[in-house]
Amino acid sequence: MRRNAAIGLVLLTAVLLQTTLFARYVTLFGITPDLILIVTISLAIVEGPVVGATSGFAGGLLRDLLLAAPKGLTGLAYLLVGYMIGSLRPYVPSTSVFIPIAGIFIGSVAGTALYTGFSALLGVTLVGPAGLIRLIILTAIYNTILVPFVHPLVARVMVKVSPEKVYRW
Repeated sequence: MRRNAAIGLVLLTAVLLQTTLFARYVTLFGITPDLILIVTISLAIVEGPVVGATSGFAGGLLRDLLLAAPKGLTGLAYLLVGYMIGSLRPYVPSTSVFIPIAGIFIGSVAGTALYTGFSALLGVTLVGPAGLIRLIILTAIYNTILVPFVHPLVARVMVKVSPEKVYRW
C-alpha cells in the first residue's frame, strides 16, 4: 500500500511540476523537458514493466486532462515506453550509472516519436517534418540532462517504500 501511494505521489508531483513550473520557466530553444516521461522511465528502470506501464498511462492521462490535448494519446505513448524500458530491465546490469541515462534518452526519443505519430494519425499536426526531428532530439537531450537530478530521487523513494525481501529455504 505504501508503495502504491509513493508511486502516485511521485507521479502527481511530476505532473504538477510539468504543467506549471516547467511549462512556464524551464525551456531551452522552445522545448520543455518532459518530467512525466522521465519519472515514468525511472520507475520502469527501478520497478519493472508493470509499474512502468501503469505509471506511464496514469501520468500521461493526467497530463492530457490538464492540457488542451487529445485525451489518452500521451497515456498510450507513455504506457508503451514504460513497458518497453521496464521489459529491458532484467537484461542489463542495474548497478551501471549509464543505464538510466541511456534508458531515458532512448525512452524520450520513443515517447516523443510515438506521441507525435499518434497525433498525426488523428490529424493534429504539432510541427512540420523538419521540426519533428528537432523536437525529438532536443527533448531527448533535455530529458537526459535532468537524469542526475530526477532518477536518484525516484530510486531513493522506491527503495524506502519497497517491501523487504524475505529469503526462504
